[in-house]
Amino acid sequence: MVSIIIPVLNEEKSISALLENLADQEGDYEIIIADGGSTDDTLAKCITYRDIKIVTSEKGRALQMNKGASIAMGKTLLFLHADTKLPEKGIQAIEKAMGDNKVKGGSFYAKFDDKNRILNFLACFTRINNTYLTWGDQGIFVRKTIFDEIGGYKDIPVMEDLEIQKKLRRKGRFIKLPLAVTTSARRFIQNGVIRQQLLNIALVMAYETGVSPYRIKEFYSDNVS
Repeated sequence: MVSIIIPVLNEEKSISALLENLADQEGDYEIIIADGGSTDDTLAKCITYRDIKIVTSEKGRALQMNKGASIAMGKTLLFLHADTKLPEKGIQAIEKAMGDNKVKGGSFYAKFDDKNRILNFLACFTRINNTYLTWGDQGIFVRKTIFDEIGGYKDIPVMEDLEIQKKLRRKGRFIKLPLAVTTSARRFIQNGVIRQQLLNIALVMAYETGVSPYRIKEFYSDNVS
């Protein structure tokens, strides 16, 4: 079984589309909504779907994902953002990949829900299996035993997806599936594509040179943390 863990905070505009997308998936999976204190209709929309587990935690993507993982029944955990959709047969692709015991985790690559040419160009780089070209909105998956062994996501407000990858890649193979998730371009469109991309690069560089993730968070707007 694949446990799909979705951290949410006031995602009423996107959660129904994701749940409809997941309903069309084939394979053995469960859905866990990890809520960080939504005050809109996010949870009301979730409970209209059958067999969805809902857990609550303090606000923060890492905290929420760890809480969701704590009740997961699947041997594989898939962490999926609320504004990201899986490709057709995405669950089956994960199941097939995890049939190789050498594979400890992986992700999809990304495409955006906008036809902006610059965004489409940037998305091409997410096909490369590299730590700095793989982020949470690409659907990171991992064996639950390995997730528990490394202590889950580090409790920091940003860059938790970077930190878990470093640990996973030291444990064994981390793969990039030849399928694309479709993720929201809203931050790029709102802030300007070039401006947002340069900011992203600068924040990663700052983190890697020792700047506190709490300081970096001040420059990084996000619904769930």
